[in-house]
Amino acid sequence: MKIRNIIIVLMIFLSFRSYVLAEQKQYIQVMHENKYQKQSDTVKTKSVPAKSQQGLNNEECNRYINEALKQIDQNNLFGAQTSLTRALDINPNNVKALKIRGQVKNRLGDNVGALQDLNKAISLKPDGDCYYARGVVKLSTQNYPEAVNDFSKAIEENKSDDMAYHQRGYSYCLWGKSTGNNSYFAAALYDFNKSISLNPSNTESYLYRGMAKAELKGANAGLADIEYAMNEYQRIGDSSAYQRSVEIYNWIKKDY
Repeated sequence: MKIRNIIIVLMIFLSFRSYVLAEQKQYIQVMHENKYQKQSDTVKTKSVPAKSQQGLNNEECNRYINEALKQIDQNNLFGAQTSLTRALDINPNNVKALKIRGQVKNRLGDNVGALQDLNKAISLKPDGDCYYARGVVKLSTQNYPEAVNDFSKAIEENKSDDMAYHQRGYSYCLWGKSTGNNSYFAAALYDFNKSISLNPSNTESYLYRGMAKAELKGANAGLADIEYAMNEYQRIGDSSAYQRSVEIYNWIKKDY
């Protein structure tokens, strides 16, 4: 499932609320990019002795999808959107093309178009990847209750999806911050724990688990997780994520 390899960037709690709102969209985009890489499976077509017109159309449709996946790898999102639209001109009900184009539209800032594509994909063939992708759109538009609902459906489809748990936890954090309801931070803590148990290398879950702990129990409860994330980012040479985690560590230490 190559649709599932992407990362998302930044969330700070109430004392940095303006920072959260400014950076939230960037965080969601970066985290979501790993999902695209998992989606770059080559679409396989069966070779038949004599191809019908429908067979030829399917082959052409798949060719445009594969072209779009390569363009996504090259960060050519407008080109990918064009290729996927051509695929859908051939087959308007191609779920894979709808799903990928919805994700591309979201990254390009077209949330309305993204939801239209993903809603149609789900109506044709609901699956965990579609719900996950739509949850990301809902999250980027700060519709936290519906984001939680979609990530929950993704988890129902695949209880081993660590990223769905992570994203639901992240949604709970923002929902808790926007409402002042601490029970959502407790729910977030559960999801980050589950994400880490499924994928101990998910450094982002350590980072945001530290924030949830700080929100529930104070700075000292959360700093160890944030420091762990700092060290991991430094170890793997991710300077941008390391700098981000250092800033978060300092903010938590100062303001909680």
